[in-house]
Amino acid sequence: MRVLTTIFVVLCVGFVAAMGFFYLRDGSLESAGASMDEGLGKIDKTTQPLQDGLGELGDGVKKTVDNATDGDDGT
Repeated sequence: MRVLTTIFVVLCVGFVAAMGFFYLRDGSLESAGASMDEGLGKIDKTTQPLQDGLGELGDGVKKTVDNATDGDDGT
């Protein structure tokens, strides 16, 4: 439980620090939020191949579980 709490706290502190940096740089929370959105959009595009691969893996696992539990002893 402490590990999850530590991860959560680190993420929250990191988010507040990033927003604070962008706020000081841009001068408003609206601009800071827009800068954060732009950065997160770049991360999403960078990880798109990983997201696609994990989606295919999930579909394969679902198909395997469905085949294993369909009641047909031949599978």
